[in-house]
Amino acid sequence: MRTRSLIFLVLLVTLSGCIVTYRDFPIVNPLPSPFEPAAPPRCRQTVKLLGGLAKQSAWELRLSVALQEALKNYGGCSNSSPVDYTSKGAETEVVVSVLGKTSYAGYEYYLGWGFIVSGGFIPIYSGQGGVELFYSVYDRNALKKTYQYEITSKELAWLLVLPFSWINFFTYSLEDAVRSTTAQFVVDAQGDGYLGTEE
Repeated sequence: MRTRSLIFLVLLVTLSGCIVTYRDFPIVNPLPSPFEPAAPPRCRQTVKLLGGLAKQSAWELRLSVALQEALKNYGGCSNSSPVDYTSKGAETEVVVSVLGKTSYAGYEYYLGWGFIVSGGFIPIYSGQGGVELFYSVYDRNALKKTYQYEITSKELAWLLVLPFSWINFFTYSLEDAVRSTTAQFVVDAQGDGYLGTEE
């Protein structure tokens, strides 16, 4: 009996009882071929996380890493600081500004506290979360164009959905949404004559 209780407790602590879906972002099919790392970088990248995002949160770190990897893989952007103007690729800088959307309405704030205090017995649902991504292309410090995309998220947290947390493995993750959105930016920017063209 103690073993079953211990297993249940471990599952209760390790699984969040939370179902999160990301939607309303552009889905690129097929994805652009990854940029060859041996080639000189086409651009330099800067990721700025703006208002509405908690500082140093795990979610913010996941978002930042996913953006940097996607820009490197699909756009050929390196995150090296100095810009070498002797190289054509290094003249371009992509600055991604990420603006956090409001996650909770007023009553959802109180439901969140109720969820925590009750140990997960009071459910909370949020359908207003997500981020807006602004990809700005600069050439020698002059802004050329800004591309705007939106990723929305919906979240249900409740102790009774704990057995259904496996659904998260079959929905789009934050990394999937960022990867596809960045790929769409690269396709759009290349169509406008920025970031070079696919070889």
